[in-house]
Amino acid sequence: MLVFLDDILIYSPSLESHLHHLQQVLQKLQDNQLYLKARKCSFAHAKLEYLGHIICADGVSTDLAKTTAMVNWHVPTTVTELRAFLGLTR
Repeated sequence: MLVFLDDILIYSPSLESHLHHLQQVLQKLQDNQLYLKARKCSFAHAKLEYLGHIICADGVSTDLAKTTAMVNWHVPTTVTELRAFLGLTR
């Protein structure tokens, strides 16, 4: 049975330690017969967007595009519109 994982984030303070941490994580995945889709992987980024947040060396902040969309959203007047707004804000 193949098992695929999504959303493994690895933070390291330097590229050298990042390569070491990455090797450890990939070895654990291999040891447990867990597989990643290469086309969905990216490595050694200094900044990334994840679940509406920007993650970088300075810390974690909210993605400005997402907060702008929430601020500019019209006031929901139906249950369907309310659900759409709540889905956006997650």
